[in-house]
Amino acid sequence: MNYKKLGFKCGIEVHQRLDTKKLFCNCSSSMQEEPEDEVVRKLRVVPGETGEMDPAALYEFLRDRKFIYKIYPSESCEVELDEEPPHQIREDALEISLQITKMLDCEVPDEIHPMRKTVIDGSNPSGFQRTMLVGMNGTLETSQGSVGIENVCLEEESAQILNREENTVIYGLNRLGIPLVEIGTAPDIKSPEHAKEVAKSLGNMLRATGKVQRGIGSIRQDVNVSIEGGSRIEVKGLQELDILEDTVRKEVERQKSLLGIKEKLNRRGASVPDDVFDVGQVFEGSDSKFYGKIMKDKDIKAFILKGFGGLLANKISGDKTFGKELSEYAEAHGLGGIIHTDEDIEKYDLLDEFGELKKKFDAGKDDVLVVAAGTKGLDEAIEAVKDRAKKAMEEIPEETRDSNDDGTTSYSRPLPGKARMYPETDVPAIRIGQKKLETIEIPESLEKKKKGLVEEGLSEHLAEEILDSRFYDLFRELRQSISMDLPTLANLLTIELKDLKKREGLDIEKIDSEKLTKIIKSIDEGKVPKDSFGKILEELLNKDKDLKDVLDKTEKIDDKSLAKIVKKVVDDKEELVGKDRAFKKLMGLVMQEVGGKAEGEKVSDILRKELDERK
Repeated sequence: MNYKKLGFKCGIEVHQRLDTKKLFCNCSSSMQEEPEDEVVRKLRVVPGETGEMDPAALYEFLRDRKFIYKIYPSESCEVELDEEPPHQIREDALEISLQITKMLDCEVPDEIHPMRKTVIDGSNPSGFQRTMLVGMNGTLETSQGSVGIENVCLEEESAQILNREENTVIYGLNRLGIPLVEIGTAPDIKSPEHAKEVAKSLGNMLRATGKVQRGIGSIRQDVNVSIEGGSRIEVKGLQELDILEDTVRKEVERQKSLLGIKEKLNRRGASVPDDVFDVGQVFEGSDSKFYGKIMKDKDIKAFILKGFGGLLANKISGDKTFGKELSEYAEAHGLGGIIHTDEDIEKYDLLDEFGELKKKFDAGKDDVLVVAAGTKGLDEAIEAVKDRAKKAMEEIPEETRDSNDDGTTSYSRPLPGKARMYPETDVPAIRIGQKKLETIEIPESLEKKKKGLVEEGLSEHLAEEILDSRFYDLFRELRQSISMDLPTLANLLTIELKDLKKREGLDIEKIDSEKLTKIIKSIDEGKVPKDSFGKILEELLNKDKDLKDVLDKTEKIDDKSLAKIVKKVVDDKEELVGKDRAFKKLMGLVMQEVGGKAEGEKVSDILRKELDERK
């Protein structure tokens, strides 16, 4: 696609959790505990400072959902529950955010004013998120020119969704309140490939601070996309860079397709009549298994879309159709979706019923009949679908959409407006003087760090792995206090851990730096074999054993004892000596016998010597 010709505009918001305690209390940000209790809340919408109601907040309020919040022993407190005012802002989190603003050459306001951002989707029991602008008007240099940085904000991370049950959402409060830096670019991005480059550059810059959390979910991107004639769409929740390009590309494809549908609808003189009819009697006594499973004992209503025939089957993004997009508006109000005559009605075994409906509605070949079934929220869902169909003839509505794994997106809610922001009354403004800014140092870039590691003996690949690891700081500490060579140390903290996760299914996110330090120092001091690294972690993570007991159990066998074990194994399997693959079979038996208490290389040397003596 010629993105310039399309009038393509794109900006990115990068959200990165900081590696400190929580922003407004002293709770841990480790997210390792199990919940101990819960509370139940419902939230309501109120006007902002301007007297207006934010459309996104109003939409969430009308969904009338219940929220259950899980409470954690040392990872949540009364502040997260909104039962206690916020404490003083965490100073180290503020300093990290100021460091980031300097790295992006941003202007820093003389005073930082905490604000409240209305959010009543349940992600914060207070009904708002605290946020503050710490930098603006910065620049990021890329291969395709400068990209403006409109803002850098420091804010609270939201609560984490643990589960959804009908009209109830269950959240964990252990994530709520973790310091989060948000970087928003200007709409200067020129293509999907450029979007990926910008996101990667910002991610590298954040990691260079050495003060950000690592792992799945610790960094995510929202991307804003529009084309000429379209509208700004915010796609939220992109966690993988590999899908970013495809998501941007498919959003452009979606907007192009919707503009084409708009043109066809207007050419046909399409319309969305107001009438909605209760059609439950048409389906009564139906032999359809679909009816019995999905629609029976529910209210069933229908309406007609005049002139929409064939268009709901149009693919607008990947394999997603315009009909699926309309259905998502019903799903957002708690329904399972809609059924319409632009899809294969035969698969529902409802041909007779829809035939009767066509006569009832006097539906022509260019018309689409839409049926929805539900109890609570049915009328609201139908109105949402009809409203979206009407807008299809006028515009592409501005909205927030969720990212899917295949690069497509799904409707989430209307795009928030400016009415949701108002001043925070519990946290005073923070004065930022020139002297404070002068004390904030800009860290060495990842490229310079990588170059230094390569010069010290790491391969480029291993240098990239350790820089990308959450254990980079541990690597820096250990290299000063142990004699192990740097490639071996880096390999244990990166490749070995990844292999254990992939091969053994170990949850390596649960292993902390303190335990890793003790294991690696035991290996370095020759107390346990390096080959037992994986077995020790498996005992700790899968069997929940005490580290000291595991290390004692894995204590290295001395050479003399190892030689005796090798001799006994060879004696017991003497018939193998001199045969094909004898060494490999005997090696496996010895390793099984020593149970990880000896290095494979040492076992190999002693076994070869024993076999040579028997020739």
